[in-house]
Amino acid sequence: MESLSEMVWIEKTSFIDKLLEQELTISNLPAGLEADVWKLSSNTDSAVLKIWSKDSNPDVHYQYHMLAALRDKGVSVSSAYGWGYMPANHKALVTSYDGSPLTNVTDQHAKDFADLLLQLHQVTLYELDPVLQRKYDFIPYFFPRLEEHPDIQTELLQLVNDADLQQDKVIHGDLNLGNILVTQGKYIIIDWTNVQLGDARYDLAWMSFLIRINNGEELASILLHAYLSKSDFQIEEVRRFEAIACLRLLLLHRIADLPKNENAIERLNDFIMKNKYLNNNFVLV
Repeated sequence: MESLSEMVWIEKTSFIDKLLEQELTISNLPAGLEADVWKLSSNTDSAVLKIWSKDSNPDVHYQYHMLAALRDKGVSVSSAYGWGYMPANHKALVTSYDGSPLTNVTDQHAKDFADLLLQLHQVTLYELDPVLQRKYDFIPYFFPRLEEHPDIQTELLQLVNDADLQQDKVIHGDLNLGNILVTQGKYIIIDWTNVQLGDARYDLAWMSFLIRINNGEELASILLHAYLSKSDFQIEEVRRFEAIACLRLLLLHRIADLPKNENAIERLNDFIMKNKYLNNNFVLV
């Protein structure tokens, strides 16, 4: 990988200067489809360097300042230390190193994660600096190349129309168990590429749906009911958003090379059969 010392900094804190003075050990961390992630370690300090591919074009400036704003409001997010460009013009962000995802998620963890999400969703657009009050058109943003899949498009347009979409809360946009780290008993939410003002019900539904598919219905139900017990949302409106989340996953399965897991496929099909907002024709064979 390119050296941190070669990075062209757009904004940075004094921690970056301190880090650059040290001999660093570099190791890979798990990453998604659009970026590589590295842990930088010295005898006294550690940090995370995330480098996006050239095909990806995230607004890292926005992420950098949103992370600072969320931390100021008590949301459990990483510290942002600096951002800029690598020599190949790839965008890069340096944040704190905050541990690893849980390998064994318990019922209590699910309840704790619900509280994390509630904490985030308490941040409204009125509390943010106007430059951070960013919204996107929901369907084009979360459903790329939708027009190539008219069966999904037809169902989705009706669901979104009936959902009365709101965009008045800060949402993560892709919260899953891999994006919640724990160190010394403290949770930190990472990977804010999709942060924006959006509908908290979608944020909740995406997370509960992914847990349902990857970890089972019981854990997802615990998360969902823990959240709903402290919010004004009703279970039925979240079920509609879970159907929207399911359509997003089905679309991503078609256009991206996602890992395939037989247990997950079985749970997905079971979900489609049970959710009254979904057409059973979407069952995977």
